[in-house]
Amino acid sequence: VGKMMEKFIKSFADRKILAAKCPKCGYTYVPPRSRCGKCYTKIEEKNLVALSGKGTLIGYTTAYVQLDGRGNFLDMDKPKVIGAIKLEGSDSTIFMPLGEVDPKKVKEGIKVKAVWKEETKGEISDIVYFEPVR
Repeated sequence: VGKMMEKFIKSFADRKILAAKCPKCGYTYVPPRSRCGKCYTKIEEKNLVALSGKGTLIGYTTAYVQLDGRGNFLDMDKPKVIGAIKLEGSDSTIFMPLGEVDPKKVKEGIKVKAVWKEETKGEISDIVYFEPVR
């Protein structure tokens, strides 16, 4: 995605999540992309829009193991939930870890919001996880 992805990640420094809105059909992608997958129209930086950071959990999986970097699996101390989240104002989904949830009680359809590091730097790790909106 090049410049679009760079701008997406750098916007995290300001606690913003950017999406790319197709100028022809209006389909909105997060993370942003430079070409619409629906109508193949070119999407430019001027078509980036800021999202609220809130959304709906539309699916999830729970991981009990992780890779060790050498192709081996390691048991995790506690399970990690990864969610497919449809952010408000977006038509696509983003996959992010969920925090503040019991893996046995998490449900599709819950409202979630981004949780940011105390000090953001414009890095992918600035979003710590998404948590349920209370």
